[in-house]
Amino acid sequence: MIDSRQVLRYRTHVQQLDREHGTAADTAVLDLGVQDTGPDGAMWALAVRGADIAEEDLVWLWTLRGAPHAYRRDDMAAVAAAVAPWSDADAAKRIFDASKPLKAAGIPVLEALDTVAAEMKRIVTAPMVKGEMSTRLHEALPEPYQRYCRSCDAVHLYEMPFRLAAVHAGLELEAHTSPPVLKPVKGFKPAKAFPQRLDPVRAYLHLCGPATVKEVAEYLDSPVKEVKAHWPADAVEIDVAGEERWILAGDEAALREADAEAVRLVGPYDLLLQSRDRKLLVDDPA
Repeated sequence: MIDSRQVLRYRTHVQQLDREHGTAADTAVLDLGVQDTGPDGAMWALAVRGADIAEEDLVWLWTLRGAPHAYRRDDMAAVAAAVAPWSDADAAKRIFDASKPLKAAGIPVLEALDTVAAEMKRIVTAPMVKGEMSTRLHEALPEPYQRYCRSCDAVHLYEMPFRLAAVHAGLELEAHTSPPVLKPVKGFKPAKAFPQRLDPVRAYLHLCGPATVKEVAEYLDSPVKEVKAHWPADAVEIDVAGEERWILAGDEAALREADAEAVRLVGPYDLLLQSRDRKLLVDDPA
């Protein structure tokens, strides 16, 4: 039986927290995206993995859970395809309560995201601060796309459709801007396919496995049913501390043999802390 210490050793190694040097090409966490929340979030996460990467080789995008993530710039078109909702039900789950007025108006959620992306692409032809783009979208889109925001005391677009549509509009975030500034990526077109390494289900199982279907669904903000439908054929069940979990078959030996140990100061949104099974990793809340 695999215990929690073995899982932590495996993740330490596969997330490359035990290495000294690396490049953009061989930094595995960039496949899933490196969350850039908080001061130096993404660059901090890359630094503790020994990754010497120039910022111009990275691209910052709103993707999974609407959070900003850093990726390899050369992967942007494929990332846009990889993080796209699988279905209307998946899209509805990812945008939370923003789906209700769309459904009431008979607007399919995927169609709504395409509409928002098209408007964003039309509006943003040069770097533009989020607030200005929000105002322009408010003027361009009908009522089912909008809500009254008490904190702003204004009516504007729901937040999650705004964030999830941006990458499909070919918009990147300017690094280190607050409030966020978005700008168009010249010649951007979403890819029609993407390599397996960018598949978020596979990437999560590889980097944060062994995991349950529910944990992957929580990480993606997707329905469990949708994640099950896209579950890798080469995922295998494995017993971890008396619970059935899943890992990619190609990673099972590495899990059983893992002996990596490292001392690293990671940020609060580092991938090591983003797995949805903190009870497994830290069984004592004190």
